[in-house]
Amino acid sequence: MCCDGTLFDGVQLERGDSAKRLRALGLPIGLSQGQKPVGRFSQPCAALCEDRTCHIYQDRPRQCRTFECQVFKDANTGRIEFPAAQRLVEKTRRQADRARRLLFRLGETDEYCSLGERFHRMQCRMETDAPDAAALALFADLSLAVHKLKLVTQAKFYPQSDEPDSP
Repeated sequence: MCCDGTLFDGVQLERGDSAKRLRALGLPIGLSQGQKPVGRFSQPCAALCEDRTCHIYQDRPRQCRTFECQVFKDANTGRIEFPAAQRLVEKTRRQADRARRLLFRLGETDEYCSLGERFHRMQCRMETDAPDAAALALFADLSLAVHKLKLVTQAKFYPQSDEPDSP
């Protein structure tokens, strides 16, 4: 889910990442506007294959190489059994897919854009347009679906500090 636009909106290139090489591998690298331009590409990643593998895995950017979701860390350390981790991932994917289906029903069909960006666009549209009652009801369902998805991703997928909370 880190590559399909569920967890992240984009990937920022870091020291050692070659924008030229990544472009040659098929990633649409853009540069920020500023004194020191920073390379980045949007999610979902163009290197993500149908079977959820990465066709540039050996050459992926540093941010992609170093990210480990908390579910993966917990499974590797035995804090969660691998079958339970897989069930959690599958359940979370279903939640993300539900949000995508609701977005589609509301007319937000850009599947080459992250889930977060698509939701933000829909939220802006709902605030500026005059949606009918059916659209408002669908948007309410979407908002709840996105909220539930954010709760689980924040709690289970983004890396957590292993240090105890300070008093």
